[in-house]
Amino acid sequence: MTDEQRSRTGKSAAGDRLSASQTAAAGTRHIAELTGKEVVGATGVRPRDDGWTVEVEVLEDAHIPSSADVLALYELELDENGELLSYRRIRRGRRCAIGDDRS
Repeated sequence: MTDEQRSRTGKSAAGDRLSASQTAAAGTRHIAELTGKEVVGATGVRPRDDGWTVEVEVLEDAHIPSSADVLALYELELDENGELLSYRRIRRGRRCAIGDDRS
């Protein structure tokens, strides 16, 4: 793979699969483009057999004080190259009230 191909795909020189940090960056870019909202950050990255699952927190509605902001957590499925396969919002709530109630 040439340097030009690597920069287009985001793949690392170490292998043909993206690293977790590269995948998180790809996920945050995808959700920012799709929602047009401010991304707070990636909160989780898990490898799958055929790609990655990425969770990204998004600021959906800003308020004063910021403790009343409305945040959402999105789950994205990316292939091995960081291309988006699917996404969905899995939780939404006020910044001070949102928690991780998953088991």
